[in-house]
Amino acid sequence: MSKPAALRTTGQVLTWWSDRLELNRSVSASYRRTMRSLIRRHVIPALGSVVVKKLNRAVIDDRLVWPMQQTHSPHTVHKAVQGLQQALALAERQGRIDENPLAAVNWRDFWTGQLPPRAAGLLPVDVPALVPALCKAFDEDAVGGLLALMMLAHGTRISETAMARWQHISLAERVWIIPAENTKTGVELTVPLTAQVCALLDRYRQRQHAARRGSPWVFALQGGEAPSKEQASAMIRAISKRQWRSHDLRKLARTVWAEIGIDYLVGELLLNHSMGKLAGTYIKTTVIDLRREALERWHAWLDERGFAEAHGLKTPETTSSTNDVAA
Repeated sequence: MSKPAALRTTGQVLTWWSDRLELNRSVSASYRRTMRSLIRRHVIPALGSVVVKKLNRAVIDDRLVWPMQQTHSPHTVHKAVQGLQQALALAERQGRIDENPLAAVNWRDFWTGQLPPRAAGLLPVDVPALVPALCKAFDEDAVGGLLALMMLAHGTRISETAMARWQHISLAERVWIIPAENTKTGVELTVPLTAQVCALLDRYRQRQHAARRGSPWVFALQGGEAPSKEQASAMIRAISKRQWRSHDLRKLARTVWAEIGIDYLVGELLLNHSMGKLAGTYIKTTVIDLRREALERWHAWLDERGFAEAHGLKTPETTSSTNDVAA
């Protein structure tokens, strides 16, 4: 039996692994895009010419970690190093390199402090100004505005949201299905749609340009195609004026859910976080009703802070809010 082709340089290992990753359906599309971008933009330029046998802690620190940490967060640098380690480990297991020079290397060899949590770009006190701003964005740019509102309304990730298809949404059944291939966890997510969101989607559909209305994608661009993650992120940057990121909408939703009494486990289910086996029975028997109740409570809370300006539905919360203003 012939041996696999030898990979001599770090760049050869990373290119092989990156190409392989592109076809790996066991990980999410978002993960594939992120990791391939880090490898091609940062790790290969820094270490591509280094012979695998010459890789060591000092080389990685001098050429990758230390220069990169000057312009990127520790989290991003950590992820780049993880990609390098995964590539070398797999290459060794498959006999493509003789030995993994990073087998005993870990992140603490380069970073002695704790990885700090990213500061929240949005806080609950920002909501009274945020919601009207998103409603205004919806009026000015329906695609970008709806993207931000749907993420805030459901706590969904930007890649999960931007890839939504009309065939996965049923206003009659009031559900939105996010297929497993579009989720970070690789698990299909069923999102209950409240009356407010159904009204928002119906209003959006009516306002869509005829050329986009025939597209299968909810967030269809001018040519009818779905936005890439980069294009979706650009929409959010335009709305936020770079003051907060798309993930901050998700974090904000999670924070307020806790404050308004939504059960912790229900919140985890809404966010589609990976769940342990202990939650299995609970998930199977109570999942959809509890999710729906939680989102109804959340959207009623948002209505009191201006959400109705986007969806236009009259609810007790919006009527009460209007009466308070009139008084």
